[in-house]
Amino acid sequence: MSETPAPSQRVVVITGAASGIGFATAELFRDAGDLVFGLDIQPTVPDDVTYVECNVGDRASVDAAIAVCAAHGRIDVLANVAGIVQFGRFEQISDAEWDRVHAVDLKGPFMMMQAAMPYLKACRGNIVNVSSVAGNVAQPYATAYAAAKGGLTMLTKALALELSPDNIRVNAICPGTVDTPIVSHVASIFPDDLDPRVADRLMMMLPGRAIAPAEIGSAIVYLASKDARMITGAILAFDGGMS
Repeated sequence: MSETPAPSQRVVVITGAASGIGFATAELFRDAGDLVFGLDIQPTVPDDVTYVECNVGDRASVDAAIAVCAAHGRIDVLANVAGIVQFGRFEQISDAEWDRVHAVDLKGPFMMMQAAMPYLKACRGNIVNVSSVAGNVAQPYATAYAAAKGGLTMLTKALALELSPDNIRVNAICPGTVDTPIVSHVASIFPDDLDPRVADRLMMMLPGRAIAPAEIGSAIVYLASKDARMITGAILAFDGGMS
């Protein structure tokens, strides 16, 4: 049985909470006084955040994790932050690589939202998805990632309309390069024979221009707050003008 939330506390569920944006977001919700569940395959979530092991690409794991988080019948905020990226030439992407990226970046949020929906409806909660600038603006050598994040962006918009009668808000943030472990080695895995006609687009993704994870976390906290009560279906470009 999980900790019982106080009357004034929201129950907040964050995927990818062991590092990067998810870790910073969990800290911010925790510091705001919320009861925070950090879902990840690694247990390195912030102090005073309840760790729940979860592979977001696996239905059974998602259902089990949501059952733990919703032990008291409610989820006020669901933040789908977990994500992975795969770089490489399109013709060299294997089925397994394509499926792995889509399992985490698109199917994962889909399954998380489905599993959490009864609890979100019970308290008129809201959802914040972390998509990517790559879902809005074409990025070469990241086609699997771009396709998944583009799907997540449109899934957010469609679900915001569908859930509006239930007073559930659904929004997304599309970051540019964020200073996380995912991008710390990006430059080293670009194709050796990089075409100069598309090189500039990739160079915009380098860590030297990275956004701090807490900046994205603050935007997630805002979109989940009462101050954003009239915002739904929004796709917030957080990319320094990349898009």
